[in-house]
Amino acid sequence: MSNWIEKNTTLKKRPFSFHEYEFQRQIADDMHPDLSCIKCSQIGLTEVQLRKYGGFLKRNTAVTGIFTLPNDKMYKRVSQTRFKPLMDSEPVFNQGGIEKPIRSMGLYQIDQSFGYFTGNTEGDATSISADMLVHDEVDLSDPAMLGLFQSRLQNSDFKITQGFSTPTFVGFGIDAKFKASDQHEYLCRCTRCNHWNDPVFTPKFICLPGLSSDLNDLSEIDVDMAAKIALEEAYVRCEKCSAPLDLGNPSLRQWVAKFPSRRARGYRVRPFATPRLTVPYIVGQLLKMKQQENLRGWYNTVLGEPYNDSNARLSEADVRAVMAGASKPDTLPQEIGIGIDVGQICHLVYGTPDVVFGWEQIHADKLVERIKQLGEQYTIVTGALDRHPYTPTANELRDSTHGRIAPVEYRGAASMNLVLDEFEAFSHVQVNRTQIIDAVVSSIRKKQWAFTGYTQYERLIIEHLQDMVRIESAEEPAKWQKLTGNDHFFHALGFLKAAFKLKTIQDFQDLTENRIMSSVITVNIPTHNESHLGLKRPSGKPISIGLHREGF
Repeated sequence: MSNWIEKNTTLKKRPFSFHEYEFQRQIADDMHPDLSCIKCSQIGLTEVQLRKYGGFLKRNTAVTGIFTLPNDKMYKRVSQTRFKPLMDSEPVFNQGGIEKPIRSMGLYQIDQSFGYFTGNTEGDATSISADMLVHDEVDLSDPAMLGLFQSRLQNSDFKITQGFSTPTFVGFGIDAKFKASDQHEYLCRCTRCNHWNDPVFTPKFICLPGLSSDLNDLSEIDVDMAAKIALEEAYVRCEKCSAPLDLGNPSLRQWVAKFPSRRARGYRVRPFATPRLTVPYIVGQLLKMKQQENLRGWYNTVLGEPYNDSNARLSEADVRAVMAGASKPDTLPQEIGIGIDVGQICHLVYGTPDVVFGWEQIHADKLVERIKQLGEQYTIVTGALDRHPYTPTANELRDSTHGRIAPVEYRGAASMNLVLDEFEAFSHVQVNRTQIIDAVVSSIRKKQWAFTGYTQYERLIIEHLQDMVRIESAEEPAKWQKLTGNDHFFHALGFLKAAFKLKTIQDFQDLTENRIMSSVITVNIPTHNESHLGLKRPSGKPISIGLHREGF
């Protein structure tokens, strides 16, 4: 494929070349059905992906491809500014004898083949059959949607899926895919000692004249340190003999798999895969991103490495700081709230706004009976549980507790909406997922909660509370993303937080006994309750709760 790309495509009106980007050649040639590439930015792989995608459609008869990006804005930009000019200007894509091939923002016809571009939506994931899937910016894409696209390959003889992305967090997205692969690294042979190096931005590989030898982490370089460094004399060196490495000599470079027997294919593209991304450039970007308080962005985009920002993910230390003992307190409150993450195995937490002392796992078939038992032991004053996927069970608990335990669904931008059925009776609650999870994280970091009574679940609770990361992007609102899906106690705590918020509202308006006539209730929340709700607002300000009627 790389030779075909060079022969048939151009870039900036010049024949396409892999010069100084020789690492791209093997990636372009590799048609492995399960390929993942973790990469830094400004490395030229998007141009190669688009040409490889177009080449697959051209060189195979009557095939279909789907090229996904995280959202509509990104796919439209890539389609209009990168792929369309390629289709319009290259003769090879216009030689099939078809007078007017279909060419639109979301669909390109090349001879008898068709290439789709999509913003990673469910409609496209379930309605288009494909032979090849190309997922660009995997870490910014919805993992559930990426999973749905796999069903589009079922009838294909090719069944190719290739994903590319700058990384975000350790163990998430493209980083997880790469770690499960054969892990190709682009090595460089030292001309002095013949040692094969995998150069990274660490003191072992980077010579920075003027920098103190006591510095073990180069990300700690600041403006004052940089002023003392002779950056024009900096170079990448052999880890064995310290001789300068010739990064631009293709004869000294080679892709080598760390685990060649693994079935999945993986490539890691670091900045030193090309001689064009220099040490002064990397240091300069470090200083700029530090000024912007975006160290994670430097790791992700400049180095191509995942990075766990403490602000984006709870640390084990954060969680352990609120763990006050595996046993229940000697004196327990009579009134409790309860939060339930529902699945085949349900996860329950219960306690007060200040102390969570009950942690349980129970089969879904036994959930209703267990809540009944807890109701005999305590006074359950509020509660919340998943409305989905077991809606009948959620409704049964709502009705049996006279609305004290409310079905909850993550939906909408408003903090909380109370939904009425067609008879104007209370149906369920909608909450803003990001805000509720933010409130859980805030309560843990600020030590507004204490965890006790977790018995054998200590390790599991820590794992669950570390299984989501907060992703912020200029393109989309902030969201919490699962890493492995083992986050059940995290959501149970979120439902507990929502339950106490709902309880504050119910203290002012009995939703199960009074017919609500107005479309919006404005409730003044007393100042002393705000910390329990995870709210960040000036005291005395009203909270507006929208009421939505199903079927209207």
